[in-house]
Amino acid sequence: MEKKSKWKLMILPSALFILAFGLYGGYSIWETDNNEDVKKIMDAAAAQSNGNEDVAVFQQESDQKNYRSVGRFISQFHKKYNTTLGYGGIDTVKWEEQRKIASEIIAVLANIQTDNTDLLTDFEAISNYSITIEGGRKDKKALLKLHRYFHDLDIEFNGYSDTNDYFDVTEYKKSENG
Repeated sequence: MEKKSKWKLMILPSALFILAFGLYGGYSIWETDNNEDVKKIMDAAAAQSNGNEDVAVFQQESDQKNYRSVGRFISQFHKKYNTTLGYGGIDTVKWEEQRKIASEIIAVLANIQTDNTDLLTDFEAISNYSITIEGGRKDKKALLKLHRYFHDLDIEFNGYSDTNDYFDVTEYKKSENG
């Protein structure tokens, strides 16, 4: 009888530990997902409140299903470059991947309309660097410039604020134009 009592006393603490660990793990996952949702909502609100959607739009006849707005295009390519070139990725470039990215940038830029001369200047620079990469030239400096343009435009155009880095490569500045 004494062995059964010890066994029961071992089960209860173990079950409570597993329950507590499961609750903590579930809460942590829920909290992470919830924080990501809140961040997405805040980013969308910031993009809408800055009024930049009037600065640049897609042409009416263009088929840009992947990008709801020019701001979204900028944000997504900033993320692509963070993923493919950030954290040392510039040292191990996958050139065919970068050629495809550059090709997509060129196609999207061809469908953007803006009367803002500073933004046009930035888009022309992005287009020229993209043409260099799409043409097969393995130019890490061009990739670095592309990443920096999208980074700074994400800050200026979309109000992106998850960084202290700012390269000041863009002509477009929200405070002057927004």
